[in-house]
Amino acid sequence: MPFFSLRHARSAMALGLAALALPTTWMLAAPTAAQADTAVASDGFDRTTASGWGNAPSGGTWSVVGGTASSTGSSAAKVSGIAAGRSMRASLPLSTSDVLVRAAFVAPSTGGELYYATEARRQSDGSAYRARARVDANHKLSVQLVRVNGSTERTLSQYSAGVTVGSGQPVTVELSVSGTSPVAVRAKTYVSSSGAPDWQAKGSDSESSRLTKAGAVGVWAYNPVGSTSGRTVSTTAFSAWSASGSTTTPTTPTTPTTPTTPTALPVTTTARGSVPIGTASYSIPSGAVFVSPSGNDAGTGAIGSPFKTVTKALSKVQAGGAVVLRGGTYHEYFIVPPGKNVPIQNYPKEAVWFDGSSAVTGFQQSGSAWVKTGWTTKFDSSPTYTKGAPDGTAAGWQFLNASYPLAAHPDAVWIDGVEQTQVGSVSALKAGTFYVDYNASKLYVGSNPSGRSVAASTLQQAVSLRAPGTVLRGIGFRRYADSVWQQGVITAYYPSMTLENVVVADAATAGIGFFKENSTLRNVTVTGAGQIGVQASYADGLVLDNVSIRNSNDQNFNPTPSAGGFKVTTTRGVDLRNSEIIGTNGNQFWADQSTYDIDLIGNNITGGTRWGVVLEISSTGTIADNVIANNAFDGMVVSDTDKMNIWNNTIVGNKRAAIRIVQDTRRIEQLNVSGHDKRRAQPDLSMPWVVRNTVIGNNILTGGATDTSEPILRVQSWERAFAASEMLASSNGNVFSQTRAGAPSYVTIWGRKDAWPVNYTSLSDYAAGTGYDRSSISVIGTSAVSSTYGPSSEVAAKTSTTAQGLPSAVAAKTGQPAGAKHLGAWR
Repeated sequence: MPFFSLRHARSAMALGLAALALPTTWMLAAPTAAQADTAVASDGFDRTTASGWGNAPSGGTWSVVGGTASSTGSSAAKVSGIAAGRSMRASLPLSTSDVLVRAAFVAPSTGGELYYATEARRQSDGSAYRARARVDANHKLSVQLVRVNGSTERTLSQYSAGVTVGSGQPVTVELSVSGTSPVAVRAKTYVSSSGAPDWQAKGSDSESSRLTKAGAVGVWAYNPVGSTSGRTVSTTAFSAWSASGSTTTPTTPTTPTTPTTPTALPVTTTARGSVPIGTASYSIPSGAVFVSPSGNDAGTGAIGSPFKTVTKALSKVQAGGAVVLRGGTYHEYFIVPPGKNVPIQNYPKEAVWFDGSSAVTGFQQSGSAWVKTGWTTKFDSSPTYTKGAPDGTAAGWQFLNASYPLAAHPDAVWIDGVEQTQVGSVSALKAGTFYVDYNASKLYVGSNPSGRSVAASTLQQAVSLRAPGTVLRGIGFRRYADSVWQQGVITAYYPSMTLENVVVADAATAGIGFFKENSTLRNVTVTGAGQIGVQASYADGLVLDNVSIRNSNDQNFNPTPSAGGFKVTTTRGVDLRNSEIIGTNGNQFWADQSTYDIDLIGNNITGGTRWGVVLEISSTGTIADNVIANNAFDGMVVSDTDKMNIWNNTIVGNKRAAIRIVQDTRRIEQLNVSGHDKRRAQPDLSMPWVVRNTVIGNNILTGGATDTSEPILRVQSWERAFAASEMLASSNGNVFSQTRAGAPSYVTIWGRKDAWPVNYTSLSDYAAGTGYDRSSISVIGTSAVSSTYGPSSEVAAKTSTTAQGLPSAVAAKTGQPAGAKHLGAWR
């Protein structure tokens, strides 16, 4: 049998919702008697109506708003013709206060992401509570708890389910609302056939704008800007139960279990990353030059005679002007040359996408496959940062995982918006795969493309920023096929660049690469990068504020030497704050190779397949107010790195240690070892590559979520060259949490010089034996954190006697008062 390899398919870029006739009617199970008293509405849509949704068997007549048409049939209620950027809603004329609302909708197949919600306490001005499910461009399912006040939204809680939804699968959304002061709200979403989980997103709304009056129940859906216009949304079941005469919200029963760390994402008041493409609005300066997909480079660049390409606009724009892009899809790579440091931005509230793929037609059937002849698009598949060089051979320095040898091949194909998997031969083709024969100039697909939309990447990069001071904002970039050595769909080898409200989706290898000083990424989203989301080197003074990096390294490169969420090397001054790095296949945040002055403030770093935070052969930093949770290795590693202040983090649910502080044999004096900042005099004794002066305070820590042999805290020199007391300056005011006695087995593993470490099984023994963490507390058998990753009530009650006063230097970076006492992250 011939050898063949798979290039792991990137998650689908474009999703949609088709009006599907399901062979099975998905009905929602009623709550038990302990959950609710009265069923106030129920509808399986087992009727046919040509206009509107008609009368529910229980609950009254549906009122439907939005789209161009609404109907019922084939056990589904449909709203069709929903334009991009528009919503629909359907409600029943009930007036309920304490209520459980459930609905099921059909997951999309093509057309872009989709939002679908159940509503309660809906008022005449549109105010309501919503459990808002999202099926994103990667078919991933998440849910938000939202309060709507008229035209204003506030996100109360959110949760990423980590579930991939299949096209056409029914998905259930549940919302529970009860009480008035505060209002308790809870939400969950799940594939209907999988069974209901526990509540995923929870909130307690005590704000003055909370909704306390009884109101209607119903459903709502939104077709985002950038998705296919004219979509159909199908609802397959709806039900609501009122807790008559009770202040207890109906809930789904759960089996009691040993208390564990929650797996939900932390509550945030707003979504992180870019605003939706098409919603940003920037003022247009005089002297602006306009571009449109329907423009002409022979035009004048005026708003009524726009150019067709950014390249042409940049050649004409003058200092003080701007390049303004009208809405639509562009297929272009452009260079911003020196001297053209003007804003490049979307026209106010118009959706601008740069798409690196092109439509492909003309397939002919060839055996069990289909072939496009004359395919001349070819990409370089060099797997390292040197074009044409082979992969490394030394252990730990091979980019390619032997199980995924096609990872560095940038080719990508989508059929009806679903990305196909690349294979290495014609014989390996099957449905959902593709193969490129460069020698014969042929593109093969394994699925029948007849009557379907087929696209393939034909451009490698989108933007090269070469004019210091350039601002790029309000624009999305997707489906570019960058090679590893190109280091990003958007790159900057010049200083002082700004990206704002920018989205980079489905880069073949790297999303963004910055390699000079004083640049800023603000409100930026990078999702589905094949190798790494964001990378930076020699980027002194780099700031990332409100950045979302999700699902990086989906092509399964080896995590070392360079794959993951965000890696920064040889940089003096990097500030990552108010951001999220989620679902990375590899290390989520990695500072390496003589990076100095590292600030991680107010971030959520969750759900990665390796370490959450890695600080390696670097120096000086503040790691504060972060949630580092549910990563498959340690929450945080401090390796050969000195002067790290680790304050008020919640580091829980990671499968190994919460914090691992370790020293190996590398030293700054070893000039033959990789990782020196050669811009500085060598050896750079300000950065010794030796763990010293580490401070740990006010953190909530659990360890060994699945590997109970790992401690909560490890401080150790592998070569026994240093004692833990030489590496750790102080540690106090922390919470050491175990799910039960002996899980994990050790609270601390404490290194000794020239001797084996001491394994402490209890906090009291560790504190007595070392003098560290004398004011810290132990929590055994109950969760130390709430569902929002704040301290549990048990822990919060001990704040005054446990927490240490926040140092002024840390307070200045977190925005908290100096001397403040708090345990864990501020959530």
